[in-house]
Order: sequence, then C-alpha cells, then structure tokens
Amino acid sequence: MEAFKKSIKSQTIPLCVLDTQGSFSNIPFVFFYENASGSSEFMPSDALSDSFYETMQRFPIFAGRIKSTGRGNTSVVIDANNPNMPDYSESTCSVHFDTLKENGFSWRSWPDNVATAGPMTKADASGEIKLINVHVIRMQDNSGVAIYFSIPHYILDGVAHMELMKYWCQVYRLQTSGQSERLAGLPEFTVDRSIIQECLPKERRPVDALTRQTFTGFSVIAELLAWISPKLRGRLLSVIIARQKAEAHLFHVSKASLESLRTTIGALVLEAATISDSELMLSVAVKTLAQSQALATGVGASPAKKDTATLPVAIIFEVREQLNMTLKNYAGNILLPIITSTPLKMLETPTTPESLATMISNFSEPVNSVDPGLVASHIEMVTPLPSCFTRPIARFAGSKTALSFVYDVMPDMYEANFGNGRPSWVSPIEPFRANAVLLLTSQDTTDGMDVFMTAYPSVMKEILKNEFWSDFAKLIY
Repeated sequence: MEAFKKSIKSQTIPLCVLDTQGSFSNIPFVFFYENASGSSEFMPSDALSDSFYETMQRFPIFAGRIKSTGRGNTSVVIDANNPNMPDYSESTCSVHFDTLKENGFSWRSWPDNVATAGPMTKADASGEIKLINVHVIRMQDNSGVAIYFSIPHYILDGVAHMELMKYWCQVYRLQTSGQSERLAGLPEFTVDRSIIQECLPKERRPVDALTRQTFTGFSVIAELLAWISPKLRGRLLSVIIARQKAEAHLFHVSKASLESLRTTIGALVLEAATISDSELMLSVAVKTLAQSQALATGVGASPAKKDTATLPVAIIFEVREQLNMTLKNYAGNILLPIITSTPLKMLETPTTPESLATMISNFSEPVNSVDPGLVASHIEMVTPLPSCFTRPIARFAGSKTALSFVYDVMPDMYEANFGNGRPSWVSPIEPFRANAVLLLTSQDTTDGMDVFMTAYPSVMKEILKNEFWSDFAKLIY
C-alpha cells in the first residue's frame, strides 16, 4: 500500500456523459473461491493485498475524488497529498464454504456484511465516495475465500470491471509464482476519455426521436439533479431506490431453452436463425415483466387508452466493437442507451409464439440500428449537454413501470482466476433498483446464460408464477 501511495501523482481526469449517464449505481459482484485442497496457504491475505495495491499503481484513477460543476461537468481529481484511498478490507466469518455450496450460493447463505458499498453510488461513513471497494472474507476453517469487488459506474462499465478483476488476478499469479519481473510486460490500460472522440467514424445515423427527446428535453428535476453535488445526488437517489424495496432473483436460461424458442418462432420471423440470444431474452423478459406489472397492480392498458398506452424500456448496449475499441484497453464506459416505447396492448397479451414474434419484430429496429454511425451521432448529441445524463434518471426513477435491459451478456466472470482455478460461483449482490434485467455468464459457459432480474415485490410474485417464464427460465435463487 505504501508503494501505491508514493506512486500517486496529482492530476485531473475529465469524465464524459457516457460515464455520468450511469453514475447513480455501482457494479458490485462477489467471487467465491473454494480451498479444495485444504491448503493452509490458500490465497494468503498478504499476497492478495500486495497484488491489489500493485494493480492500483497501474490505475491511479481509483485514488481520486468525483468532482463536478453545477451543470454536470464531472472529473476525477487526484490529490497526491490527500488521496481518496481504495476501500480494501479483510475479515473472517463463521460460515463454512460447504454451507455455501449446499445452499447453492444463495444470498441467504452468505456471511453478514459482505457488501461494503451497496448497489448505489454514495458517500460512505467517512464522507467519501470511494472509487473502488474490495472486501476479502475468509470462510470458516480457511475453507475458501469470498471477494466483494465493486466500482462506481462513474469510472467504468461491466466490460472494464471484469478486465480489472482479471488484471488483479494476473498480478497475483505473477507475484506468488516468483515472476514479478514480468509485471512490466502487462498490458497498459488508458482512462483518457478523449480516445472516444478519436475513434468516432465518419458515418452518421440519426438518433431516434424518443432517445433524443429523453436526453435533450428540458426537465427541472433533471437540471436540479445535475446541479447538486455527486454526494448529495447519491444520497437522494439512494433514498428513492431504497423505498422501492426491490426484490431480486437469479435465473438460468439453458441453451436448449433458447434454441427451442428460436425453433418455435422460426416460421413466424424472417431469418429467425440469426436472432441473437440477447434479442430473444429482451423480448421474453420485457413481456414477462410487463404482464406481471399489470397483474400485480390491476392496472394495464385501460380501454380508453389501449391504443396509445406504452411502456418505456431503456435498452443498454456495449459498443466497443462499433467504435473499433476492442483492442484499445480502455477503462471507462462505452455504453449506448436507446429509449424505446412498447405498446402495452402488445405486452399484456398471453405469451405465445405469435406474440413473441411480434415482440421480436417490435425490438428489431432499435437492436439493428446500433452501428458506428448511431454511436457517433449519440455521442455528438450528448457531449455539448453535460447535464443531460440526469434526464433519463429523472424519467425512470419517477416511474414504477419503466424498465432497463442490459443487452449484452457480461464478459465471462469465471475467468477471474487467482491461480487455483475458476471461481466456484460469481454473483451480483441482492439489493438493487427495481425493473432491471442483467444478462450474466453462466457457471457452465457452454449452457446458456444466467439472468439477474429485479422488480417490486408484488410484481416479482407474479413473475415467479408466470407459466411461460417458469418453463423457460429456471430459478437459481
């Protein structure tokens, strides 16, 4: 840690709207590692800590503080004389790793106080917004280790989050195998947001009307959220989200289920074989959530508004490939949100091959529109409007039905190998905001995907009773 402190240099790293548009949340995952051999030297604490701070020397941004002007311009300010040090802690617990396995790693079987930051980006007890939180928990009898690893969305997205975790693993393996001299050869990552402008293509595609309206339309609430400090904004949004009392569940959708659905709708959708797993999940998950909302509240598309009532859905795409940035080692956010509006009369019909085919056709336009030209147009639209990042937040936080769907499956989280093999289990934490769907790599990477879904408790009750969803997606916990 001392070497990391000495390496810190004062600097300011400007962030961009692609960073701030998701800034209200953290990316919190827990990685579970079993001491299968019973070694007394399993993932020793000193080695974990030393390799973590060695990793931090290559990412000094995590010693900074989030600072913003009154209109949303946001930067990470690093003060070498007063760094905002990473929150790295260690503890032991009375839960044996076997207990976790016997309970399928369900949240209820976890030790207490695993998460040291929670799902929302806010200041901790010290009054600081920490830019990385790590909690290493050694299980009873040294039977295994759990690592809570959380980073605010201000700093990076899910792809970069996983790359950083793998980087730490790589540093650990080199240091513990007597190969520290190879650390100098590890790839360098950049946090320079100007690289995005350098990667913009020449072509342009118009941003759709609803997304443009969401990001550029004036909102008093949105302007107020952009004007206040990141700490106050985090505190307010945390209160709003906590009041939702959202319920979360983790499901598994097998490869067989996806292929069966693709075959079933094959005669109803052109080129059904080319429909991606994410596209199938978007249609099924949104339809299931919308049906469950209508059943839980007793409020659907009223007869008077049945032809006009709609459900807002934010589809969030990871777009490094569209900008030719996959090889750039960029540690930041490259996420493109498209705001859609789906007719409730379409969503609330029973789930059949015909209704799902209609859903897929409905979402095909936004899904197929994500190309380099659209990404460039979106970035050019939001860049002159630093306060616009709060406008989708204001719209979605004030709605009990609006949904967000992260379209791309998270990178393989099970690649986080500290030298004893892949983790036994990886999971998000349970508390989260309502009405969100996140696609995750399955433990068995050859068999489909896992789906993290959140909803209001009454809505989740209906989801768990939904016959089509229950056949299609199997409850993990």
